[in-house]
Amino acid sequence: MKRIIVYFLGKIDRLISKIYLALFRERNSLSIFLFHSLFRDEKEINSGVVDINPQQAVTVEHFRRFIAYYLKEGYIFISPGDILKGLKNDKKYALITFDDGYYNNHLAVPVLNEFKVPAIFFISANNIKENKSFWWDILYRERKKQGVSIEKIYNERKELMNKIAQEKEKYLIDRFGAQSLNPIGDIDRPFSPSELADFSKEKYVFIGNHTDNHAMLTEYSSSGVKMEISNAQNSIYDITGSAPDTIAYPYGKFSEEIADIAKEIGLRVGLTTVSKKNYFPIKNFFGLSRFVVYGGNLKILCESFRSDIQLIFLIRKLFS
Repeated sequence: MKRIIVYFLGKIDRLISKIYLALFRERNSLSIFLFHSLFRDEKEINSGVVDINPQQAVTVEHFRRFIAYYLKEGYIFISPGDILKGLKNDKKYALITFDDGYYNNHLAVPVLNEFKVPAIFFISANNIKENKSFWWDILYRERKKQGVSIEKIYNERKELMNKIAQEKEKYLIDRFGAQSLNPIGDIDRPFSPSELADFSKEKYVFIGNHTDNHAMLTEYSSSGVKMEISNAQNSIYDITGSAPDTIAYPYGKFSEEIADIAKEIGLRVGLTTVSKKNYFPIKNFFGLSRFVVYGGNLKILCESFRSDIQLIFLIRKLFS
């Protein structure tokens, strides 16, 4: 029943978006977009090495067409620093973000250079330092080897998501062995420290904080939150020579207390995963919303994002 409801809500959302954009001028705002991995082609997407549900199945060509679409529609792509300087409320802005720190994010650089647009890449520092696969990819590929259904894998993932990082890692090692933490190849591995250092020097690349262990911060004590954010901040500084000014809360989960801790540590902007535009005047820099970009029919998706009447947030809640 849920799938049927989601299907028809999606249809209605697309129809509303088309009608709205045909009849009205969209409101000026800041739209922030979330990517994770970038794949070269469908073969990599279907390799079974990573869980394409959180990865969104976006190819480099999808990414290229996404930027071209928004430029054509008059959007101005900005960096996190532009937000802090202050955005005029007479324009439409876009900010590109990538979460986690996958090595395959380097595939974005030629596209960013081609269009001369910036992007911020949020790094889970401990995966970089220890060259560990991300926990959701480990669970996915190990259970797939065992012939477990996708539905059961995703139910297990839901249960595991709220555990702290150390509990997740113990859970995986107990079931699949310590070797399961090792990446398979370039598709699923994080950057190495030296690769991240070089990557950070690219003209249109900015680096952000995604905690030390991709932590569900709402499950941690105040001291645990501080440690997760500050450890990532320090590691990123040691690797790149610069401390981030922006954090993307893993899973989009945060609280006022978490935002206050991030401020104390020196961060100035915080991003969630709430699917909506950020309208002017922007008052809360620590609770900015982001749209999750999926591969497939980008035009339909982008029209939904551009419309000021959206069912996307309700649809995403039904999926979760």
